[in-house]
Formats: sequence, C-alpha cells, structure tokens
Amino acid sequence: MNPRGNSILDEDDDRRPGPGLLPAILGVLCLVLGGCGEWPQARLDAFLGQQPENGRFGVAEWPKGPVHAGLRVINDTGAPGSAPKLSETAFADLTGHVRQQLLHAVPIKVRVVHSSDSGASPPSFAAILHWGHDQRVDYLVLAILSSTEIEVPERFPWRGSTLGAIARGLLFGYRAENLALAELALVDVRTGRVLARVEGNAWASLDRLDPPIESNEYPVVRRNLEDPPIYPEKEADAHDVMRAVAAGDAIDQAVLHLKEAWGGS
Repeated sequence: MNPRGNSILDEDDDRRPGPGLLPAILGVLCLVLGGCGEWPQARLDAFLGQQPENGRFGVAEWPKGPVHAGLRVINDTGAPGSAPKLSETAFADLTGHVRQQLLHAVPIKVRVVHSSDSGASPPSFAAILHWGHDQRVDYLVLAILSSTEIEVPERFPWRGSTLGAIARGLLFGYRAENLALAELALVDVRTGRVLARVEGNAWASLDRLDPPIESNEYPVVRRNLEDPPIYPEKEADAHDVMRAVAAGDAIDQAVLHLKEAWGGS
C-alpha cells in the first residue's frame, strides 16, 4: 500500500516527471465524460430507510459544542456494478482516515470506531443504532464507501526498466478507472434522526502492463494533475491502491462538505 516514489529514473540518471501524465489524465476524463464509467449511486438511503423531509441539513437540530460520537464505516459492494471490496489493510487505513479528518474538520470527538467486515452482509440501520446505544454515545457518524470500476486495453510509452534495459515505443496493457463515493451521515442515536448527510466523489486511475514487466514506470496510479503519481510496491496490490486512493479523496471531499455545513449552522 505504500507508494515507492513519484518520479522515474531514466537512462541518464536524472529525475523527471513520468511520461504520458497529461494523456493519461485526458484518457480518464474521456472515459468518464464519454459514458464508459458511471459514478456510484448513493447508498445511504438503503441503510437509513425513509427519513422525514427537512432539507439537506437539519441545521436547527444540530448539537451545540463538541460532539462525542461513535463511527461506523461500511465498504458497500451491494449495488449493481460495484467494484470489488477493499483489502482489510486498505479498509482499516481508510477507517482511520475518516476519523482523523473528522477530528480536524468539525467538533466531533470520535470515542469508538467500528469497521464493518467488508466481506459480510451490511448491518441494518436498527443494528447500527443498537450498537450506538451499547457504546453509550448520543451521536454516531455513518460512513458508506462505494465505487464503480472499469478497465480497458491501452498502449503505453516505454523508456526503461529497473533492470537497466533501455527500450522505446509502446507496450500493451490496461487502464483501469475507479469512481468512488463517500457518504457521511450524522445520526442522533436517541431518536434515530439523521441530522446531516453529505457526500464526496473522487476518481483514480491505474495503468499496468500485460504481461507485467519489472519496471519503475508501471503499474502507476494517478488521481489528478496536481498530485504526483503513486507506484504500488507490488503488481498484485495495484488495483487495491487505486481503490484506496479514490476512496480517500472522496472522504476528504465529504468531510469538507460537512465542515461547510457545520460552519453554516
């Protein structure tokens, strides 16, 4: 899961940005805008059930001062077309990421955390509320992580390998794209009422060669033009790294929206 750097070493031993960054980003955007990739559908209502209409945020009911809450994080793969579940390590890291982002952005002090087993059936809302009662918290944050994913054949530029071999031209491989959705709900455990709900979207792409070749260029995960590329340590982990990167960015956006709503209350 750890990146191994954000640049490549060419035959002249100088550091420079990896080739093909802009085409890779444009390729992902074409996939999204062209309709090949579809954003995940919101899944929060599948857990919450029918809620009273009170606008997007129940601002008048929001608690005053610091909130001591429980946190439940669910990796939902139940919707049609869902991407495979995150690895246990990635899911645990993202659960910690949700907690840290909440602590830094809003006055929510997370007392207890529960990461639902991503391989098990998701709990009902009643079971989640029951857990909150058992943990003696008045509020809880429910975080639902979901994503869709596509992968298409692609050709990539080649400039060398970690073995020191030099080659030119194009190699065959695949470009994958993960579209992630993070949904957050602040729930009053005593009443079961949803006080706020927000969401964040993000994407990440993965370029990999087929067959895999020992390389310091591939596989590579990208997210946008500003952030450096990420090079997964192992080929087998590459898809999981892509999913975790997209989910983490979606969490950041959702928490930002929660902060904006909280500040506006």
